[in-house]
Amino acid sequence: MSGNRKITQSEMTAPGAEQRYFTRELSWLKFNRRVLEEAQDPQKPLLERVRFLAITSANLDEFVMVRLAELWEIAHGYETGETPAKDAMRQLGDVRAELLQLVADEYRCWREDVAPRLEKEGFSVVPAAAWAEVDRETLRTYFRDHIEPVLTPLAVDPARPFPLVVNRGITVAVQLAPDEGGETKNAVVAVPGTNRLIGLVSRTGAFALLEDVVMSYLDGLFPGHRIVGRCLFRVTRDGSLDIDEDQATDLLSEIEQELSSREHGHVVRLEVSSDGDPSLRQWLLSVMHLDPLDLVPVDGPLDLTFLTSVPDRLDRRDLRDPPLPVHIYPAEWEDPFARIRAGEILLHHPYQGFQRIVELVEHAAVDERVLAIKQTLYRVSGNSPIVRALARAARAGKQVTVLIELKARFDEAANIKWARALEEAGAHVIYGLVGYKVHAKLMMIIRRDEDGICRYCHIGTGNYNDKTARFYTDISLLTANEAVGRDVASLFNMLTGYSKPPEWERLAVAPLTMRSQFVAWIRREASHAKAGRGGRIIAKFNSLVDTAMVDELYAASLAGVEIDLIVRGMCILRPGVPGLSPTIRVRSIVGRLLEHSRIYHFANHRNPVYAIASADWMTRNLDRRIECLVRIEDEALCARIRSFLDVCLEDNVEARVLAPDGIYTRLTPKRGEQPRPAQKRLLDEAATLAQRSDAEMRAALKFKPRRKGD
Repeated sequence: MSGNRKITQSEMTAPGAEQRYFTRELSWLKFNRRVLEEAQDPQKPLLERVRFLAITSANLDEFVMVRLAELWEIAHGYETGETPAKDAMRQLGDVRAELLQLVADEYRCWREDVAPRLEKEGFSVVPAAAWAEVDRETLRTYFRDHIEPVLTPLAVDPARPFPLVVNRGITVAVQLAPDEGGETKNAVVAVPGTNRLIGLVSRTGAFALLEDVVMSYLDGLFPGHRIVGRCLFRVTRDGSLDIDEDQATDLLSEIEQELSSREHGHVVRLEVSSDGDPSLRQWLLSVMHLDPLDLVPVDGPLDLTFLTSVPDRLDRRDLRDPPLPVHIYPAEWEDPFARIRAGEILLHHPYQGFQRIVELVEHAAVDERVLAIKQTLYRVSGNSPIVRALARAARAGKQVTVLIELKARFDEAANIKWARALEEAGAHVIYGLVGYKVHAKLMMIIRRDEDGICRYCHIGTGNYNDKTARFYTDISLLTANEAVGRDVASLFNMLTGYSKPPEWERLAVAPLTMRSQFVAWIRREASHAKAGRGGRIIAKFNSLVDTAMVDELYAASLAGVEIDLIVRGMCILRPGVPGLSPTIRVRSIVGRLLEHSRIYHFANHRNPVYAIASADWMTRNLDRRIECLVRIEDEALCARIRSFLDVCLEDNVEARVLAPDGIYTRLTPKRGEQPRPAQKRLLDEAATLAQRSDAEMRAALKFKPRRKGD
């Protein structure tokens, strides 16, 4: 089974699907619209709105490379070899229409709102038509000295076919008329992938775009010809990797080879500047063998991700959110192993800093009592302190085993680099499993304590990435519990060897037991409800697109179970539909931080279940990935988790509620009602806990011998 398995035509066109489920691609675009709404919000600081515009643009690029590309292949029969289904083509048309509207709204926000406000504050992107004469002269010199030497004009004619255009790069198409007369010719020039903002000398804070400079001065590249038409364009290609894992003899080399071919994937979107020459547009569609519906006209700068650099150009703290205070918890950490043995620790990132996780690995790397470290890595930062600490531990002679998922989409190259660095340091590196992505977030430190060998485990909902941990909300559990340690050790043995999966004590593992465990918990709530004991489910995760899980929730709702889902992104479930989902409510929270934690609660009639996991309710998570769920059993930690969920359900500022028709409505405080933004309240809670932690931790740190089975 392939870890890169795509959606199938049958999944898209299941009988009755339109009445029971929303389309997942349209649901994803609705999520990105919620992101765009943050950029459109005039109450937000200006540079935060700029940031959300850049995020919207980056999100749409990924959507096109992954989801639109999959849908495009199915609609054209490339996946099955079948005649394209009318339903698939219609769905592709619906997605394209929604995408076009989203792009139009994104650029309207830029042109009519954000850009004019930036100009008032001292930053502006000046089009070529508005350059002052002094700017034209200095830009001409800059072009001649710094840009022209790296440009390559590429003619397109019967002897020279249309070149491979860089994925997501900006390119100029030109139409040329020979000075001596004759037929016009076409050519393309790739714009260098360097800093796109070039300062103008006429006024401070004014910038030209690199592509506009290239467009304005590339005449000299075509001596003997006049440029009679110009058009900026940008292509987005299918970003999937086609890896036959069953036949691959060396997965690392196979992925490296496929990475080089990713830039050759078929084009699924052609963006063109709206003021570009119409005949060049048609030519581009023709030479790329695209449908006119694959074309996206853009009224503004192509690719708004360049806006991420604007805060560096406009250093105005008053136009940004105040820095997010990160509270370091627990306070007592001189001996992290003693602190973890004193009691399980639950951390809520980024409100409580990820630094404690980094420090734990660093401490383990130099602790003479530590014998071994085992860890999974899915996405890490570019200069990861955790990877450096693992390398130090390996060089110090400790047994270090790291499972690096080479198939983590768009992080493949970085993970290959880290895999080689760890191997050079002496670590044992595993490149994942054939047919499955390893998405579980696990670390186990084996230490020889005074009373024997102890396993210290970290299980989380997010990646071991110290950079994204600053703005992704995630949950970490640190524990020395023996049952958890046995489970995690068994899971690592299963991943690295040929051991038979055990009976899990506190874990559930996909694809083995996680789906069945969720189904059992949901059905148990339905049984309680039918027996008059009530039923309650609260679940918070990123996406819900698995139809089988949706059907289980529908059945539980009809049995009377009260269900609240906090789903950040895609959600195919229709809530609040009589006869289908009358007791199900769905909300999405989009704010300053990216909601990423996966938390599950089942009331179970006075014996509640609380769990955190690496998995969403997506088919890929439950059936085609190695995922890990751990039950939280400490009563105080369960109370904290319930508090997190309640705060999210009470949000009336950043939350949007999903209606049965698929429309999300943003909540606002009613008259006389206090604003209850979840992210701010959770930050305040972390501050309170940090203030109380010193005295509490001193009491907790009194050594308590472990009991068997703790």
